[in-house]
Amino acid sequence: MTVAIVASKPDVRDRAAWTYASGLASALEGRLLPRSATVDLLSAASLAELLGRVRQTLLFDGLPDTAEPFTLANQMDELFAAALRRVRRASPSPAVADAFLLEFEWRAFRCYLRSQVTDREPVAVAGSETPEAVWERCWNTADVDPGLWSYAQAARRIRAMLQRERQHDRLVDEVTEAYKARHAMHVVGRVGSPAVTAWVTTWVKLRLGLDLLRCSLNNWPHIRIADALDDFGVAKHEIMGLATPERPDWRTPFRHLGLPAAETIAETEARPAAVLERLIDDRMTELARGGRRVAFGPEPVAAFLWGLRVEWRNLKLIVAGVAAGLPREAIAEDIRQSYV
Repeated sequence: MTVAIVASKPDVRDRAAWTYASGLASALEGRLLPRSATVDLLSAASLAELLGRVRQTLLFDGLPDTAEPFTLANQMDELFAAALRRVRRASPSPAVADAFLLEFEWRAFRCYLRSQVTDREPVAVAGSETPEAVWERCWNTADVDPGLWSYAQAARRIRAMLQRERQHDRLVDEVTEAYKARHAMHVVGRVGSPAVTAWVTTWVKLRLGLDLLRCSLNNWPHIRIADALDDFGVAKHEIMGLATPERPDWRTPFRHLGLPAAETIAETEARPAAVLERLIDDRMTELARGGRRVAFGPEPVAAFLWGLRVEWRNLKLIVAGVAAGLPREAIAEDIRQSYV
């Protein structure tokens, strides 16, 4: 399944049409884990005990009996994507789930692009349903269906820049992040909810800023693609400014982009990007909780899907981390605030 961009006006919301999807979200929300229960999973005496407990959660009853971290992580991705698609089928506007499924499709496309620019073999990406032949078409031509425009535009940009950029992996990462953000904005515009659009806009701005800050913190060369961010208006300058190594304080731009908690990060923080990533997710959880106050409509569905994403992210971190033998204290530091 390829997530499409369709050039049309947002659907006029019929709240009665959202009755089933909203009720489903409300019912399933009660099965999400609170933070205390999530953290308590780290008290499991063994990986086998941990997997048994995780199989009792909403998402992961199909988790395999293996100790291999990569296999466990991939299966958790597949199970989360399958849950998103079930909600997609139940929703009057599939775009409410498409905004979350983009993560898997762009990850698969990025993997394909890397195979083209580095001669590595492409590998299957868990959670994606798009055949490799579709990505091949996006790479080779701009003559694609409307649902593939963003992918084809990103591919064309990369092809044009290959000769003058040495670090091809960074080129692929930065270009695809920018075009994925634009794609998400187009998709969420079809939901027809100003609130959901505002949540996703905040999310993609902060994530773009984080990606560019990582370039600066790691002294990675920055690929200038400012025109790809034109959809973000004045926020574009705050986002692009984060790629400047000489920037004296990156916390203020993040506050301007919608993350007040950025100001609480100490200047001496050893892992600023990791802390920022966690705070961004927690900020989105705070915003999404507002959707629970709406009885029927895309807002409670989108909010539930965000809560589902947080649970997927947290449990994947715990399961794969424990399977890989990581210190449990280190795993606990990166656990996000739960939606419930």
